[in-house]
Amino acid sequence: MPELPEVESIKRSLSSNIVGQKLENYKIYDHRTNRYNTRKPTIKESLSGISRKGKLLIFDFEHYSIIFHLGMSGRIQVNDKKNKHTRARFYFDKDTVNFDDIRRFGFINIIKAELKIDYLNKIGPDVLEISTKQSRIIIDKSKKSKSLIKDFILNQKYMSGIGNIYANEILFASRIHPETKVNTLSSNNWKDFFNNTKKIMRLAIKNNGTTLSDMTYFLPYGEFGSNQNFLKIYSKTNCFNCEHIIDKIYINQRATYFCRKCQKLKN
Repeated sequence: MPELPEVESIKRSLSSNIVGQKLENYKIYDHRTNRYNTRKPTIKESLSGISRKGKLLIFDFEHYSIIFHLGMSGRIQVNDKKNKHTRARFYFDKDTVNFDDIRRFGFINIIKAELKIDYLNKIGPDVLEISTKQSRIIIDKSKKSKSLIKDFILNQKYMSGIGNIYANEILFASRIHPETKVNTLSSNNWKDFFNNTKKIMRLAIKNNGTTLSDMTYFLPYGEFGSNQNFLKIYSKTNCFNCEHIIDKIYINQRATYFCRKCQKLKN
């Protein structure tokens, strides 16, 4: 579940407290969480910063970068006890950071610092930082694709940061039906899409992300997000704009909400 706004909120919460602390030791308990690492390097260095691209959270040290992907249920907790869902622990000189992941889709990847740029270049540009040139490249790729728009924008190789909740919200705000074939979108459709993406993501960050009824997502010190109070279509019954009953379908097993009156299928 954690998407760009949730990861950015986690980054901001952590940065003011653990940046500058020295990492004394760490333990990764779960083999799935550790699946991309072939060894355990010693990192007794101070945390120089915390960065993010898309849905990736990165702890930056002088010689190494620790990359977290939270998957569907991952979360970062500070100074909490180890529990049955704790997949890794990082022992700093003042605080302990847990990586908990109920469903175990997330991962931790430890790479040398000089490889960070190449690693992050494997995914598309962060949707909050897409330049005019990058937007043109994305549109050009869409013209060669037979994907549905919802599948296309969830594919992190084209652009990074959008997950299922915000895909629903962005398409609704842009009045684009989620089953629209991406190669049929007009330039105005794309303009609306990019504008609404930044607007919706920034609002969600301001609200510290979205905490759904399952309470899976919360910030490292226990605070919940409040953006669930501002969602317009995800998990709703009636349209925010016209009060028509909202349809719910599944696209690639992901719950998809839309209003057939406001988001007409043109194909």
